[in-house]
Amino acid sequence: MRPTRRELLGALALLAACRRHRAGPRVTTVDAGRPARRIVSLVPSATETLFALGAGDRVVGVSTFCDYPEEATRLPRVGGMVNPSFEAIMTLRPDALVGVQGPLNRAVIDRVEASGVRVLFPRVESVAEVFTSIDAFARLLGEPAAGVALKGRIESELGAVRRAVQGRVAPRVVAVYAQRPLVVAGGGSWVEEILTLAGGRNAIAAARPYPMISLEQFLAAQPEVVLDMTWHEDSGDLAANLAQYNTLPVVRDHRIVRITDPAVVRQGPRIGQAARLVARALHPTAGL
Repeated sequence: MRPTRRELLGALALLAACRRHRAGPRVTTVDAGRPARRIVSLVPSATETLFALGAGDRVVGVSTFCDYPEEATRLPRVGGMVNPSFEAIMTLRPDALVGVQGPLNRAVIDRVEASGVRVLFPRVESVAEVFTSIDAFARLLGEPAAGVALKGRIESELGAVRRAVQGRVAPRVVAVYAQRPLVVAGGGSWVEEILTLAGGRNAIAAARPYPMISLEQFLAAQPEVVLDMTWHEDSGDLAANLAQYNTLPVVRDHRIVRITDPAVVRQGPRIGQAARLVARALHPTAGL
């Protein structure tokens, strides 16, 4: 099940806002002697992390946007970070509510916590913080060894990508999320970290993580590779829409690569998969 345009742009807004919002619900002390058994997740990356830690059977409710793994799609929906339903959450009798730091409905989160439910909303603004969040979720489960194993697997995947692209010329990249308006990955974005790790250079110098830019700004960036993630909107094929600019390196060399996997915009356990996917687009001869 792929996210809609609204859902993807909402995810991008969450990613961007995580850079601006430092406050979040209090991260409660995780009592390793009382592992969480009934967990509700308000964000896809947290859901994916719990399943990757082998605790899918403890997840009793998920957000509107959770679509991976498949087992998660069969669980009750309770809304999302900004529109959680207190009644839907409490009906599931959770002992833990999880998400990530960012925009949220603080009033509902506080009510859930006041009802005796532990809350855990870690920062996940970088690969390093994803690893820290994995440790936090593993402690919540009372399974610290599972966190160590998961981090090891992810680091192995990222290491394979780093080795494959080492020494290769880094192409100038623009990651495009929407055409109308034109929304791209800017400086300091999660996607910029992934494409840099995958052997690319972000051609957009904007300080904002996910800015709207003009066509003129896009053309001036002279991208050598475009990551096309505009499948969620009805604005025509990006490659076809850019075909008239045949002096642009990315058009001339036919290097507009369509990516439909939402793992690329999720700070969770599939970051190794995301880096490999992007590296294949940037360095198709790297053997990944």
